[in-house]
Amino acid sequence: MIANKKVSIILVLRVLEEYSDENHFLTHQQIIDKIDEEYDLQLERKSIANSLSLLEELGYDITKNPNGGGGVALFSRTFEKSEVTFLVDAIFSSKSISGSQAQKLTKKISSDLSKYDRKSYAYLDKSTEVSRTSNKDVFYNIDIINEAIRLGKWIGFKYIEFNDDGKEQYRFKGYVYHRSPCYLINNFGRYYLLGYGYKHNDVAAYRVDYMKEIYIMDERERLDPMTLDEFKNYKSLSEYLNDHIYMFGGKPVNFTIQLLNPHAMQYIDDWFGKNAEVYKDKDGLKAKIRCGELAFFYWAMQYGEHIQILSPQSMVDKVKNAAQQILDQYK
Repeated sequence: MIANKKVSIILVLRVLEEYSDENHFLTHQQIIDKIDEEYDLQLERKSIANSLSLLEELGYDITKNPNGGGGVALFSRTFEKSEVTFLVDAIFSSKSISGSQAQKLTKKISSDLSKYDRKSYAYLDKSTEVSRTSNKDVFYNIDIINEAIRLGKWIGFKYIEFNDDGKEQYRFKGYVYHRSPCYLINNFGRYYLLGYGYKHNDVAAYRVDYMKEIYIMDERERLDPMTLDEFKNYKSLSEYLNDHIYMFGGKPVNFTIQLLNPHAMQYIDDWFGKNAEVYKDKDGLKAKIRCGELAFFYWAMQYGEHIQILSPQSMVDKVKNAAQQILDQYK
């Protein structure tokens, strides 16, 4: 039993948070009954009225039932329902975290809603059915990487791959990668580390959920990313990412393509946005795109029926050879 009635304002707030919303209003007596039932504390109507008045003074949106019948409801929440929907959908669609982590996160976020509104998110239990990472250490890895960046240190880690049986194994028999962390990127629902390594003098992307046994290397000082050749010609990280879709490295190349149907415009806008120069000439609609060569190759293969590569000829030949190889496989 809660003996101190000074906590009444907290209990009134908890009851309103759990059992009231714009469609469910509670009378003073219903609030009294809920507190008695859940916290074994008997309060008087005067105490409920004082608590509601104080909550309003503190800025809580305590609203009376506009349809009559008495009762009040808490309208102010940390997140609006539309915001909760957006955040929950973002977590639900992310493949960087495990199903159990997705459930825990979404339940934390939706806990701010009333019990009635939370029913709208019953589909959260299905999050474990989505194809996603099995690495439960993603948040830990992210914390370590952020801490290394804050301290100005390198990190070490092992990296996984999959064998012919589809089973997880360490790449290069447990080789330990040493990388100066540049940036953490969320790309299409997955987290990547852009990290610099001395061995090949390059910046490569590593999936955070594939990183194992990560640790901070106190003896190595992190390099300023903007001093590296990979980034020094870019004004911002977003500008760099526009040239490196699919998280492939390499120097960007200028491509010219022909748009073969209206769908092509959507795919160009989705991936390149305003960074693509779309124009019309006597032969129809065309676009100039600046992108990493390998990334553009995979993009062109994905949307090949909607576009035709015009230049450079090296990419035309590469796509033609790949398409012919695929065709030969089905003969």
